[in-house]
Order: sequence, then structure tokens, then C-alpha cells
Amino acid sequence: MYDSVKFSYSLLDNKPPEIDEVFKNLINVTESTDLQSGCTWITGKAKKMVIRYNTNSITIQGSLPKFLYGNNLNTLTRSDTNNVIQMLSDLISIDLNKARVQRVDFSANFITHYKPKYYYRFLGHLTRYHRQEDSHSLYYNQANKKLLFYDKIKEAQINNMPIPNQYRDKNVLRYEMRILKQVKKFFKRDVLVKDLSDKELYYYLIDKWYENYNNIEKQKQKIKIMDYKISTPKDFDNQLLIGLVQSLGFNHIDDVIEQMKARKVFSQKEYYSRLKSKYRKMSKVEIDEEDVINEINMKVKEVVLTEKTF
Repeated sequence: MYDSVKFSYSLLDNKPPEIDEVFKNLINVTESTDLQSGCTWITGKAKKMVIRYNTNSITIQGSLPKFLYGNNLNTLTRSDTNNVIQMLSDLISIDLNKARVQRVDFSANFITHYKPKYYYRFLGHLTRYHRQEDSHSLYYNQANKKLLFYDKIKEAQINNMPIPNQYRDKNVLRYEMRILKQVKKFFKRDVLVKDLSDKELYYYLIDKWYENYNNIEKQKQKIKIMDYKISTPKDFDNQLLIGLVQSLGFNHIDDVIEQMKARKVFSQKEYYSRLKSKYRKMSKVEIDEEDVINEINMKVKEVVLTEKTF
């Protein structure tokens, strides 16, 4: 469930490594200087990870799954975390387990019945977050953390990212929790890189990821349509009408018909009773389709149950 991270390796608390050792396996190595402060830093890259050697620290930033798998459609499990950290440590010749975590993204993918954007309308208000929706994504923003729902396949295509076989020709909704700043406040303690594989911390992240999702107000589907009963445009019209009748309720429709009757809209009195009979029957049709958002509710819960077995 891990994705993007930022680590900071203190050169004050740990013995500074040789600069050549840090960058010998990296590409696009550049040296930069701040003209105002005179501070110099060196930057290099490895499989989308950016390593920056500053005066007092070395920062490592990027997507752990992209580093390991070449894409981040497959997120990093707790069991794989140690392996990736060791690979990165060997690559830049420092013990990353001693570095502090300054950012962590925690996420999961859901293969869905519909395109991801269709679900956004059912995810409503979340207290203390600013809700923002664009063409492909739904954001819940705070200063230090962010929740995202977005079309992972669309994002992969935009970034020319290879799509694993299990996700090809699928609708893939990503739900992501980003801890962008004040990691210590979020976890109520300092978090070192070595702690990312700790079961207690991993379960804490799962619980927060789940809690935040559950705190979002869910909007019910306004009109329910049994699409498996539709094969022609006429079928659609009929199912839409049934859904509308049930959404309004027969009492509301009965009031409308009575108002029409009082205004003598129809010349034939039997029209009113026929309409009442027709819409009363529609109001009693048993619709067995669940609310759309229940699909996501169940998938989020499945992830929690699955991840907590490891």
C-alpha cells in the first residue's frame, strides 16, 4: 500500500558518506548553488527516485513501487518494504533505516464496474477538508495531508507508464491518503524508515486510511435503475420511470394527480384513476440493485481485512 515517500538522512546525527559513493550509481547528476545563501547541493536520479545531497542532510524522494516494479499501479506491501529499503541503501551507500520519514503515501486500487469518475458524485462532504473535483480526480485537501480518488489507468496513460496485465482494459479507481507534512504529529512520534515495515505502524496507517474513507459523507443513488432489464431504448424509458417513481414516492405522485384533478386537466375522469393505478404499481416494483457507493465501501473494507492478515 506504500507509494511515494520522502526520507531525510541527517548528516549531523550520522557519519557523512563520501559524495562519490552516494552518486556513483545514479544518473543525471547535477550540482546547484543558491546565489543568495551560497549553499550548494548535488542531485541525482535512479528509477524515478531523486537523491539530493545537502549541507546537513541527504533527501530521498519518489515512488517506492516505481523503483521496484517500474510502475506504481502495484503498490508496495509491508513485506516488500525491507527489500526496497535495502536496495536503495546499497545503491547510495548509506543505511536508510536511520533516515526520518517526511512524507508517505498510502493507497490501494479497486477494479470497478464503472469508470472511476462515476463514483465521485457519491462521495460528499468531509469535515475539515476542502473537497475539489476535476476531470479525472477527486481531492480532499488539508494543509498537511490529502485524500485522493482518481482514475489510475488514465494517469498511467498520461505519464506513459506501463500497465500490468491484471489492469489492462479495466476500470481502476485509486484511493490514496497522502501524509505530506508533520509526519511526527500524524503518528504521534518520530518515524524512521525502518519503522515502515513494522506491523503496528502499518496497521495504524490502514486504520487511518479506512477511518478517513468512512468519515466521508456518502450520497445515495437518487434514481435506481435495473440495467440488466434493459435491452432497448423503450426498456430504458420504462426503468427510468420506475426509478423516478420510487425516488419521489407514490404519495407525492398521488398529490400531483389530485391537483391535476382539481384543475380539471383531463376531460375524462377515468384518466386520473388509471394514472394512479399505473404509478401505484410502479412504486411497488422491487428494485434489487444496491447503491453504487456500496461497491466501493465493500472494496475498501476488503483491503483492510486482507492487509491485516499479514
